[in-house]
Amino acid sequence: MNKEQFLIQLKHSLSGVPEEEKKEILYDYEEHFRSAIEEGQEEEQITRSLGNPRVLGKSYRIESLLDKDRGGNRAANVLRAVFASLSLGFLNVIVTIPLFAGLLGGLASLWSGAVSLALSGVAVILAVIVQPLLPAFITLGGLSILFLVFAGIGISALGLLSVIGMWKLSQLFFRMTAKYVQFNVRIIKKQEVRT
Repeated sequence: MNKEQFLIQLKHSLSGVPEEEKKEILYDYEEHFRSAIEEGQEEEQITRSLGNPRVLGKSYRIESLLDKDRGGNRAANVLRAVFASLSLGFLNVIVTIPLFAGLLGGLASLWSGAVSLALSGVAVILAVIVQPLLPAFITLGGLSILFLVFAGIGISALGLLSVIGMWKLSQLFFRMTAKYVQFNVRIIKKQEVRT
């Protein structure tokens, strides 16, 4: 593969990378070619030493999605990066998809439990308030109104604490997922350079 073919493949692989960043990456590789040719290396030799341009482009795309300075939804960028990294290796498809899907499902279940707990406390308080208006539909089971109000407040508070905990756990989950994807990209890049 010559320089022009390498740069064309790299440019196509950089789809999704901001235009300014894409220009900078392509310029860096053109400079690398220029300096290596001045040292007497041939284009084919240079392209072999650089690795697969498609893998390089995808890895830059993943790094761009995980960049902390970029605006937008961090969780959505991490999810996009995970799916982009799946195409970098067969092991990712076999191991990462089931593991990530299981962890994401567990996280969703914990979120639903936390929100349900908070809403059930609110429902108890509303039942106490609405019960005198609809006594045929809502019964308090002989429990004290004061007890039910405080129980509802306590359940709502516990639910609110659960939601706050889930927020922190979700942030940790997406941070760790981003680190895994970055680690994975580094390994793939090293494998490409060796081959």
